[in-house]
Amino acid sequence: MRVNLAVRPSLAKLSVMGPFFIGIDGGGTRTRAVVAGADLVPLGRGVSGPANAATRPLPGVVESVQEAASDALLAASLRDVPPETVVVGLAGVDSITDRQPLVRALEAVFGMGRVLLTSDAQIALAGAAPDGVDTPAVVLIAGTGAIAFGQGPGGVVARAGGFGSLLSDEGGGYAIARQGLVAVVREIDGRGPPTDIRERLFATGGVSSLTELLERVYRSEGGAADIAAYFPVVLAAARAGDAEARRILEEAGRELALDVVTVVRKLGLEDASFTVATIGGVFAAGDLLLAPLVAAIHRVAPQARIGPPAYPPEVGAIRLALAAARKSS
Repeated sequence: MRVNLAVRPSLAKLSVMGPFFIGIDGGGTRTRAVVAGADLVPLGRGVSGPANAATRPLPGVVESVQEAASDALLAASLRDVPPETVVVGLAGVDSITDRQPLVRALEAVFGMGRVLLTSDAQIALAGAAPDGVDTPAVVLIAGTGAIAFGQGPGGVVARAGGFGSLLSDEGGGYAIARQGLVAVVREIDGRGPPTDIRERLFATGGVSSLTELLERVYRSEGGAADIAAYFPVVLAAARAGDAEARRILEEAGRELALDVVTVVRKLGLEDASFTVATIGGVFAAGDLLLAPLVAAIHRVAPQARIGPPAYPPEVGAIRLALAAARKSS
């Protein structure tokens, strides 16, 4: 359900709870929103469809953002109260030459001067470390795509990956799923070893034949997200002990580690103690992917602390708004 978010304030309600913020994390598969005050305690959450700014039309991006925010406000019983700031972190936004049309469209929803537009990597980094948004840290996002983004001493930032499924994003859900489908085709063609991925794909993946698979892949309008949807099939095969599926996940772990190590070297963090926050559905693979990833990172940065972030990206977005407010005051 969508509501008009550019509304007049309810002064009574504002005086009781104080200002609140909306943090939004838009990716290639889904968009998450959270409503919270300065204490970062979630008051309401919302979820909607994809909002990758590089691959989705502008109206579709705005619709996903608005729907997630509306649901979060309704859950918080705050739909008639305007937020202090709405921080929108979107995948693909760094690829946009001119952000202003998107900013204007979002301000038409949330109100003039209330929107801070940035990347999904930036808000994820803001939520990575427990001790503040200015702390040296690296965030590794592996959902449909993959990117490592980090901050070193003095606020210097660096990135690796995140340039889209055709040229980059090795280790992400799209890349893993694609390699799984390649393994199936190679087996059917006689060019590759038998793999349990094939049996699981045809039994539970919603595909009944190679012909249907080819039609879905080459006639799909959903792009990378549609291919990434086959990631659970590869994961299930790996958990069952399939050698090809395990090889694919191990390779993905090493590719993701390379993203992190590249950022670490750019920032000179090899000998530092810092957080590497792992975010995204790919990490559901657990040690099948994490074991090679952690080993490769620790060979370069032995003091890196690798694990989930202190806060999810949508809450990191609110931390970013609070930090900006402190600097301006």
